[in-house]
Amino acid sequence: MSTTLKIDNATLAGRDGYWSVAMEAGGIIDVARHLETTAQETIDAEGRLVIPGLVDGHLHLDKALLFAQHPAQTGTFQEALQETGSLKRRFTIDDIQSRARQILENEIAFGTTLMRSHVEVDLMLKLTAMEALLPLKQDYAWGLTLQLAVFAQEGITNQPGTTALLRRAMAMGGDVIGSAPYVDPNPSDNIQIIFDLAEEFDCDVDFHLDFLDDDAPLLLPIVVEETLKRGWQGRVCLGHMTKLAGLTPQTLKETAAMVSNAGISVLALPATDLYMMARKDTHNVRRGVAPIHQLMNHGVITGIATNNVQNLFTPFGDGDVLKICTLLAQTLQLGTVKNHIQCLAMATTQAAQAIGVTNYGIAPGNAADLVIVDATSASEAIGTAPVGRTTIKHGKIVSTTQMQRTFLSPEVSIKG
Repeated sequence: MSTTLKIDNATLAGRDGYWSVAMEAGGIIDVARHLETTAQETIDAEGRLVIPGLVDGHLHLDKALLFAQHPAQTGTFQEALQETGSLKRRFTIDDIQSRARQILENEIAFGTTLMRSHVEVDLMLKLTAMEALLPLKQDYAWGLTLQLAVFAQEGITNQPGTTALLRRAMAMGGDVIGSAPYVDPNPSDNIQIIFDLAEEFDCDVDFHLDFLDDDAPLLLPIVVEETLKRGWQGRVCLGHMTKLAGLTPQTLKETAAMVSNAGISVLALPATDLYMMARKDTHNVRRGVAPIHQLMNHGVITGIATNNVQNLFTPFGDGDVLKICTLLAQTLQLGTVKNHIQCLAMATTQAAQAIGVTNYGIAPGNAADLVIVDATSASEAIGTAPVGRTTIKHGKIVSTTQMQRTFLSPEVSIKG
C-alpha cells in the first residue's frame, strides 16, 4: 500500500517509543510502531514530538493588532471596551483583512490548523467584519479550518436592530452564534435571543461568560437551563469563565457536574484573563484564570485559546497557542508530565471537541492535521514552545519554520 505522506520515528505524547503515522486523502490511515508502507513523501521525525494541529478556538481576528494604533492609557476593561468601540467606527474591510491575514499566517506557521474567530456585528460595524472575514475562510483553507462565530459584543437588548443584523450575518455564512451577556443590561434576555437564533439556524452557541470580577451572580445557571431546555447539549462553548476561579472546591465540583451534565465546554483565555482580572486587589492578587484542569478532571470538555493579540484587551502575543500552553501551566501550577500532556490536549483534541470537531487527534480515521515540534517530549514542548515546527494540514506540509543560531567568536588579536 502506498500513502501520500508518512512520518517515521515520531514521539507521541503519552506513548513510549517511536511511532509512524501514515496519511492519505487528508486523513490518518494508520498509526503504528513501524509501518512498512511506502509513501510519496516520508519525513523522518528523528524522535521529535508530533502532536495534533493546534486549535485556537476563541480569537478576535477583527480586533487583532490594534495596540500600535491606540496604546492603553489605563489598561482597564472599560477603557478597552470604550476605545475599541471608537476604533471600530473606522474599521474597513481592507483594514480588517490586512490585520487578520497577519494573524492567520502567523498561526499556520505556529501549527494552528483549526480556528474559531468571533466576528463583531453591531450597530457601529454592521456587517463590515463579516464581509471582511468570510472570504478568508476559503483563502486560508489550505492551512487551517476557520469557523466564524457571529458575535454581539455591545449587547442586544440595549441595541435595537442588533438581532436583525445577527440574523443577516448568519445568513451570509456564519457558523456559530454568540454574545457577551454581561455587557447587556438584560443578560437573561440576551442569552435567550442567542438561543432563539441558534435554533433558527441550527448552529452551535458560543458565549463570552462570567468574565468580570465583580459581585454579580453567575450567568452560567441561565445558560445551563437554556441548553437543557433547548436540547443543545454538546453545542455550547463558554469563553473566559474567570469567576469559577473564585469558587470553593465543593461549589466548583458541583458546578463542574452541572456543566458536564449539560454537555457544555469551557475555554480559558489566560493571556487576557491574567491581564484584566483582579485589578482592584491591592495585595495577594488573584490569578483570575478559570481552573480548567479541575473542570477537566470532573469530566468537562476544556481548552485554551489566545482570545486577543496585541490590542487593548491584551497588549501581548503573536498567535502562538503553544505559548498559551506555557502560560497556563505556569499560572495553574501544572508541573507534572501528566499535566503537560493535559495541557497539550487542551490546545489540540480537547479544544477541537470544545468547538464541535471530533475527528481530531493522532488516530486512524481522524483528520491529518499535525504539527512536528522541535521537542522530544510534552514537557519540553510546554516548557520551551520551540521555534522549529512543521505544520501539516489535510495530509500536506503547509509550513516549515526553523531556528538558525549563529555564534560570533571574539576577534583574535595577532601579535607581530
